[in-house]
Amino acid sequence: MSTPTTDLLDALLEDAAVTLGRLAGGAAVCTFSRAGVPVPGIKYAEGRWAALREVQRATSRGAALETASATALVTWGAQLESAVARAAGRDWVAYRTGGVDALGLLIESTATAPPTA
Repeated sequence: MSTPTTDLLDALLEDAAVTLGRLAGGAAVCTFSRAGVPVPGIKYAEGRWAALREVQRATSRGAALETASATALVTWGAQLESAVARAAGRDWVAYRTGGVDALGLLIESTATAPPTA
């Protein structure tokens, strides 16, 4: 059953996937990584998509969207902090930042979504 919050998650996922595809030009993201070409813009978009997919998978297993989003944000936030602390490459920082940003937007948007009937 579709609800405003699941519709929001679906819309954010679709936007992330479209953005990722546009930036990658239809190529697999790993082709850029294997070539040693830094692509923080693509990795940011990929991180958005990956974090939102993580929430989607958790909700498909029965977790509440709010719980899944909050749990993912804690994990992705810690991974971002770790990447920054160890001076990870720009791509990894961009990837984690994209995920944290997407999860923050999802949480903020679901907090203001109309209640379900």
